[in-house]
Formats: sequence, C-alpha cells, structure tokens
Amino acid sequence: MYTYCLPKPIVVKLVDELSFNLRKKAAKYVEENRNITGAERGNIEQRGFGALAEIVIRNELGMPDINPANHPVDYDFLLPLKVKVDVKCRGGKRAFQEEYLSDDELLREAKHNFFARQIYPKKLKTDIYVMTHLETPSNGMLPGTKRQRKWTLYICGWVSKKRVIREGVYLPRGSLTEQGRTWFTYRGQEIEFYNKNLNGLAKLTDLLKINKADVQKDEKHEGDLNITSVDAVRIAYDLIGRGVLKNRHVKFIKSKTNITQAVKPILHPNQYFHLLKWLRKNKQITSRDYKKAKKTMLEEPYSGI
Repeated sequence: MYTYCLPKPIVVKLVDELSFNLRKKAAKYVEENRNITGAERGNIEQRGFGALAEIVIRNELGMPDINPANHPVDYDFLLPLKVKVDVKCRGGKRAFQEEYLSDDELLREAKHNFFARQIYPKKLKTDIYVMTHLETPSNGMLPGTKRQRKWTLYICGWVSKKRVIREGVYLPRGSLTEQGRTWFTYRGQEIEFYNKNLNGLAKLTDLLKINKADVQKDEKHEGDLNITSVDAVRIAYDLIGRGVLKNRHVKFIKSKTNITQAVKPILHPNQYFHLLKWLRKNKQITSRDYKKAKKTMLEEPYSGI
C-alpha cells in the first residue's frame, strides 16, 4: 500500500556511463519507432524525453528497459500490484522548479501538461501517470555526448487518470499560458495539472507499493486549484468587472493563496496607462484615479536599447 507524502522531485543525474547507455537506448528506440503515429504526439525530441524517462524509471525499478513488440499501447508498464503506469515527460534547458518567480516577485506554482487526446479516450486503459521533467543541454537531442553534464531527470510524483480528467483544466489550441517571465500559446489541446496536487514519492521504489485501492482513493481525492495563485487573483479581478464576483471574493482568494501585493496584469502596464490617459482626457476618471493606478502598476518609459 502506498503512503502519501508531499510531492518533492526525486533527482536522477544522467551523466555516468550507465546513464549514457540509457540515453542511447532511448534515442535508438525513438528512431526505430518514429513512423508509428498516434493521437497528437510530441515531436521526435519530445518523444525522446518520454522514452528516456520511462527507461530510467524501469531501470531503477529493476524492470526490462524496453517493452516487447506486442506490448499494449495503452500504458508503459505494469506494476507488481497490477497497476498500469504511463510515464509523462516534458523537457527543456531549465531545471524543474516547484515554484518560480516572475518580475513582480510573486511565486508561480509549477504545472504539468498532458495532450488532451491522450487522456480522454476511454480505450487508453492506464491507471496512473508518473510525471517527470527532463533537464537537457541546449541541444536536447538524444543521446547527446558523454561530456554533457546537464542531463537530469526529475521524477515529480503520480496521479490517477480519472483525477486528471476530473480536476485538470482543459485548454484548447491557442490558449495563453505563463512561463516564468514569458507567455506563449498552446499549439495543441492541453490539460494543465499542477505539481502541488500530485502524490509524492519518498523514494522511487514507492511506486511498487501502489495498489488498485490506492488508485481508487486518488480518483476520489479533491485537490487544490489547478491554476497558479496569481492567475486565481487575475481571474477574480476580471469577474468583478463582469459583475460575477465582489471585492470580498478577491480578499478570500488572496487570504487562501497568501498573496498580499499587487498582481501584474497579463498585458503590459504601459497599455493600461495608455487607456487611463485616454479616459482622463475624456473626463471619465480624475487625476486622483490615475494616481491610484500608479500605486499598483509601474509605467515603463523607453530607456534605450
């Protein structure tokens, strides 16, 4: 039986001789299977990340590195207590951070992403997902070289498929998301699920203890928000303007998320001040209103290149 613990990433450095061989196996596996199509799969590089994460976990658990050719596509491997596991991995040049700062000095909670068309189909019979992040060198193409030191796998925790479907936030193509100090739009149909809502692993072999009862318990578990605390405040501000919420709701959200300072807007403050100046010019707000805005946002004049 699995014993819950807070999600704290298990860090696996992939820089020794064994790890380099695992990286080569992952590269070979993806190359040999590159023509196998699926529902909205990642590119070759992304699929390499997933293959490496799976192979590393298998190796740590004493399982064969690669499935036989006739293995079902529904899941990656079967745990001893008959729980089906699918390993998910996103990668990039940055290390995994449980929280990250933006330029307003407010922390954003880390999230994980799923391709929606790999989650919703009932025919894909996996029980749980193990969420991982792969830190790579600037050129993240596998297998890399023996001298590269940045290959690191972060094994973050697990969650049941049914809870991802029930609690995760589905976002269609083109939806905007925040990443550090930048923004980007999703090119695919995504589901966001936040790291804080995962079931943690004190050690990787804790996966071997997960049974069907643990999965069923997680399927009914009620997690916290699957948006950042900052976005929760932003949404509340917007819903006040739309007449849905009141100021008291913002105060409640801030008290629950421990946010005491102003949250930066999605658009640049210069655009806000442009509108405020236009409203002041048309006598819709006073100079006092304008000064009030300056207490919560900073206009940024051009200061040279």
